[in-house]
Amino acid sequence: MAPLPPLRALKRAVLGPDPDRYTARTSDGWDIALHRYPGRAGLGSGAPVFLCHGLGANRFNLDAPGELSFARWLNAAGYDCWIVELRGAGMSSKPRLTNRLRYTWNFDDYVKRDIPAALELVRRETGRHDVHWVGHSMGGMVAYGYAIQCARDGLDPGLRSITAVGSPSFVKSGYRVLDKVVKLRKLLKLLPRVPYGGPAFLLAPGMPIFKETFGRIFGNPRNLSTIDLMKLVCVVPSDLPPTLIEQFADWIAERGFGPGEHKTGYADELNRIVVPSLIVAGPVDVITPPSDLRHVHSALSSPEKRFELFGKSTGCKEDYGHIDLILGVRAREEVWPHIRAWIDAH
Repeated sequence: MAPLPPLRALKRAVLGPDPDRYTARTSDGWDIALHRYPGRAGLGSGAPVFLCHGLGANRFNLDAPGELSFARWLNAAGYDCWIVELRGAGMSSKPRLTNRLRYTWNFDDYVKRDIPAALELVRRETGRHDVHWVGHSMGGMVAYGYAIQCARDGLDPGLRSITAVGSPSFVKSGYRVLDKVVKLRKLLKLLPRVPYGGPAFLLAPGMPIFKETFGRIFGNPRNLSTIDLMKLVCVVPSDLPPTLIEQFADWIAERGFGPGEHKTGYADELNRIVVPSLIVAGPVDVITPPSDLRHVHSALSSPEKRFELFGKSTGCKEDYGHIDLILGVRAREEVWPHIRAWIDAH
């Protein structure tokens, strides 16, 4: 039964207009949701923009409620925007008692199964082979992994450009907080899943305190609206498999992005990437320090590549952290236009 009209109006007022929804089927039987805001033909290169969320998130990472939606902002300028939700996130397939899916996937499943299926659907629907990729945090890492895997297989990745926002290699950085946490990673084997999404909304009432304390790990509180964070914590987080979290914990502990399935050492093969790439960083990003992102930028073989730091030293009103590069109160004015300019140029 469809929601009552008042409920639909409330949902639209809080979350924004519903995008068109598509579903791609992976080679191992997962349904991957894609959400589209159709654009105007002939804008710039004409290539669609493919947006990929971060770890434990869903489409609202890049299509947040209200004025925080980067996807709708870009679409308002005429771009054809597609937001993917990787397995287990948002409207994509999730493990349930009624199916055979399990919380046992890892990063390589995103790279080798989810993304090929999603991009094939985008190409079929748009008639365009190439896309501009914009990824936040893990979303940019997936772009690295996909481009590297295509290079290993001798395939054209079909990426016109990559914009990686706070997307690490875990090679050139120290993680004072995370290093202490990852020592507990073996305990993950005791969990059937990591309930990152389920109880997250419980943080909403205490957000004023959380934002100024533990929340500093995720972003600069000076750049983040408490009200916006209360909304985001109710719609963005998604449950995660212990296998994926353990994989990330190993990367942090071992200072390297890989090896993955079939011994693919992603961090060691960043030089295989030749796609024009923009690397976006925040000076006070605890999760992804600028030192590591400078390493990524240096390692890429792209003839066209750029590193951009967003902070007081570069003309911003505040130094940026991790999530505020996309979801900050001034990101619309200070960060997003730079990403659009990169897309326009390619």
